[in-house]
Amino acid sequence: MLLLLLPALLGLAQAGAPAPAPSPAAARAPTVEEMIGRIRSRWVPFEERMAWLERLAGSGRRLELEQVRPLRRSARGEWLADYARCLALCGASAIEDLRELAERRDPVVRAEAVYALVQLDAAGGEAFGRRILADRRQPAEARVAALRGLDARRSPFARPEALRWLAQSDQSLLWECLAVLRRNPDLADAPYLVDLLHRRSGRAANEAVRLLQRLTGYKVGRDPEAWRYWLLKHEAEGTPFRAPAASADDQTVSVAWHGIPILGEKVVFVLDSSGSMEAPLAENPGETRGSRAVAELLRLLPQLPERAEFDLIFFESSVHSFAHRLVSRRPETLAEAAAWLRRRRFAGATNLSGGLREAFAREGVEEIFLLSDGEPSAGEVTDPDRIAAQVRRWNRWRNVRLNTVSFGAPAAARDFLADLARNHDGVCRTIW
Repeated sequence: MLLLLLPALLGLAQAGAPAPAPSPAAARAPTVEEMIGRIRSRWVPFEERMAWLERLAGSGRRLELEQVRPLRRSARGEWLADYARCLALCGASAIEDLRELAERRDPVVRAEAVYALVQLDAAGGEAFGRRILADRRQPAEARVAALRGLDARRSPFARPEALRWLAQSDQSLLWECLAVLRRNPDLADAPYLVDLLHRRSGRAANEAVRLLQRLTGYKVGRDPEAWRYWLLKHEAEGTPFRAPAASADDQTVSVAWHGIPILGEKVVFVLDSSGSMEAPLAENPGETRGSRAVAELLRLLPQLPERAEFDLIFFESSVHSFAHRLVSRRPETLAEAAAWLRRRRFAGATNLSGGLREAFAREGVEEIFLLSDGEPSAGEVTDPDRIAAQVRRWNRWRNVRLNTVSFGAPAAARDFLADLARNHDGVCRTIW
């Protein structure tokens, strides 16, 4: 009798075994049903189940509400935002569930629900989005999501709302307003951008100038009076605000790192300090990648604008920070940063995820510069797809500009760094 039952018992044991982790190299992409089964399985470790939830949320596949609702019992902490994204893939049937999440305290979960509701609620989505935007008590993430949702549903209110809040917002919402204007460029926006130049500096001014240059053809730099002069001149003449002919090169930004313009005034530099950074440079064997990276930072820091704030983060198997917060660019701070940089050593593995997590933890950061020469190999997360998903979660409603430098990295790491920059409004520079 035991022999007769043995095949069935083996089948049950296999069915209850932990499911394999997601693999980019898998021959066949898992079905929705397989992903949901792994999320709900009590045999799969929690972190692995949440990796599948993250993957399902990012799949873009149409889901059914009865499939998604049971996942609520599994989603906790930061992964509740992925559950909200899964609800959004259910369409209008999930509106009531999303309304409940739109009241949550967690600003990222609330933002995901707001973004979905603005788009899915055909009758009331626009009014809801505008109401969230107007409510200054709402977290910044929710207000960003409301404006982005209006733009995504191609609402005629998207541009007017962006212009309205351009003069009244800071940080993430200000960057979202500028992003809406970049996606829908109109010469009528020029006076608003010129006015922004008179009131703001740093990244806001740099982005406004770049958009003005695109709209008008003028290559004037960050001189608000010069822009005001040309604007008033064209208004007086009754002519469109456009340059009569091509002018000089872009003069927007004078400070750059490895050729990437620095637009923000609150900047974090994140450098790979693993053992591979000790590799000598082909053009100068007496210099290593690490020593070149340090020398470039030593040269750059004194050139930052006087109003600038910065931090330095190095990552190998562990993560090391200079100040653990953004600090002002004062002579004494620059001297301390230079001494800290000269003490850095290059050894260990590549905890890229940990370095980026630390950078995004800096309150008020506008721009991040990441330099690496290899693939992630240490830390809680080493899979590049998972790291990319993490960064999307951290930055989805913050609009921090992420730039990357690939310093002799292999092809897979180079592509990963390029994707990171492209998906977060940044620039990737490759150094061989």
